[in-house]
Amino acid sequence: MVYLLADQRAGPYVIGVGGLLEDVMREVKQTHFKRTCAADDIHPAAFCLVWFERMQTHSTALARADEIRRWPHRWQRRLIESVNPGWWERSQMESGFPREFWQAIPGTAPPPKR
Repeated sequence: MVYLLADQRAGPYVIGVGGLLEDVMREVKQTHFKRTCAADDIHPAAFCLVWFERMQTHSTALARADEIRRWPHRWQRRLIESVNPGWWERSQMESGFPREFWQAIPGTAPPPKR
């Protein structure tokens, strides 16, 4: 699968390729940990899985990731918003629980719109 991680709409996106959703979520945690360790700020924003696309083969996933990396930032943002207009953390949506469930749990609410 090809995926995008983001912490805000205007910020940088991490575009990656992974096998299973569990592998991607491990990458999300590692990216957040690296960013937290390197941050000057006490409370850096967490990267969230905001978009992903399942592919048939690893080589097609790599090609798709390279294609998306060459796009302007606004095109990447439109790609995310085409399936995730509220910028929800996609792994939570894939769990099958409704959005209201995640909103009720502290620390899992979607990032505010900027």
